[in-house]
Amino acid sequence: MGIIKQQTIKGSLYSYLGVFIGFLTVSIIQPHTLTKEQIGLITILTSLSLMFAQFSILGFNGTARYFPYFRSEEKKHHGYLFLACMVSLLGTILFVLLTWAFKNELVGQNAKTVLFEDYYWYLVPLTVFTLFFNVFDLYARLLYNITTGLILREFTKRIFILIPLLLIYFHLVSFKMFMILWLTANIITTAQIVIRLIKDKQFSLEPNFEFLTKDMANKLIGICFFTILTGTSPLIIQNIDNLLISKKLGLDNTGIYALAFSFGSIISLPSRSLYSISYTIVAESFKTNDLKNISTVYAKSCINQIISALFIFIVMWASVDNIFAMEPPDFKAGKYAIFFVSLGYFIDSATGINLVILATSKYFRYEALFNLLLVPVIVAANIILIPIYGITGSAMASALTFFIFNLFRYIFIWVKFNMQPFNMQCLLALGTGVLVYYLSVWTVPHLQNFVIDTIVRTAFITALYLPAVYFMKLSEDINGIIDGLIAKVRRGR
Repeated sequence: MGIIKQQTIKGSLYSYLGVFIGFLTVSIIQPHTLTKEQIGLITILTSLSLMFAQFSILGFNGTARYFPYFRSEEKKHHGYLFLACMVSLLGTILFVLLTWAFKNELVGQNAKTVLFEDYYWYLVPLTVFTLFFNVFDLYARLLYNITTGLILREFTKRIFILIPLLLIYFHLVSFKMFMILWLTANIITTAQIVIRLIKDKQFSLEPNFEFLTKDMANKLIGICFFTILTGTSPLIIQNIDNLLISKKLGLDNTGIYALAFSFGSIISLPSRSLYSISYTIVAESFKTNDLKNISTVYAKSCINQIISALFIFIVMWASVDNIFAMEPPDFKAGKYAIFFVSLGYFIDSATGINLVILATSKYFRYEALFNLLLVPVIVAANIILIPIYGITGSAMASALTFFIFNLFRYIFIWVKFNMQPFNMQCLLALGTGVLVYYLSVWTVPHLQNFVIDTIVRTAFITALYLPAVYFMKLSEDINGIIDGLIAKVRRGR
């Protein structure tokens, strides 16, 4: 087994463990530990730090495509890490100036954002350490260490964040001390990744200006400008809703939306491993110009994702009232936000590996362009819908963005590569899912114990949905997995 494959398996394991811990933290522990405003505070700080960290790197992450020219262990990779840190330091200075100049615009001038104003300057260390974590993680991945940063970001940091939450839950610390510990938990992983690079003897801030020829400098500057314009867009799209909800509705609604978003985003879980697996296959197929194989993988990804994501969607929505039975009453305002966030992620999943196809093709820049064009769309949609529908309006804007973005990708791939992945099986899968959902609502009586009700409802949906998918032969891959399991059971008798 190759080192990349080993690291991928290890990284996937920790990633899924991290998702579970993160879900447990955000969806179960936080609502019973912190107020809505306090949850909104840490949500908005996290969202802004991610956006500003991406801006502050000044597009240098885009230079990764030129790293093979720098690669040389003997010459310490010609000062690549030094350049990355210097550019990020310049970005940090710009970020701090902007943070100071636009404080009032970011915080908002209303009583519901007072808590944000009290902890506003936590944004600076949180962003700076996030920025440099991203720099060192990028460098480690370029040196074929793909798991250290992933484990620290997806697993270790979430464990560290869980500790102060448990301390405040048992009333062992005040909220002020909790915030200090929460900030420490978010920034300590940066020190850990530096220590790992030092242990691997890969940490060097020695410059090499002789290697930086005029031609290379022009290439780096060009890709940096392109990445600034396009690289920040995905994070703006993913996080702008929290900022706009905070400004227009206050931190309490931001906290409710954060809970709704954590449940809705469960729909995307099956697609995470799909993207990582398919990336290599599609890239290799483009290299050999095997478009038929890409088309086959594209079509299979769509039907498989429709089946799996729709199953999660209908199971969750059938038991949505049970979800809020275990949360404080005020959070029920996020019910329909869950629906529209889930719908958005379902649309994204159902369109398969269109992202991977664009990202690995010669048209990869169009993916960035689509992101850039979507920023004003999602901002405008939020500004229009939030005053009318509240946090549900922001979730609607998110679903609309997913739909438009994937429609662009779908049409582009159809026109450029003549690939159209949807067929009758996709329609049958959708129809089956909708029918099974309504049968679960109409025929399963509501039980008083929400845990038992969830188990019974989930079992009912599973007992109808999976056999229907299997006997209608909607997916070769899913039927193959089920046939394999049946064969193992028969051999075991």
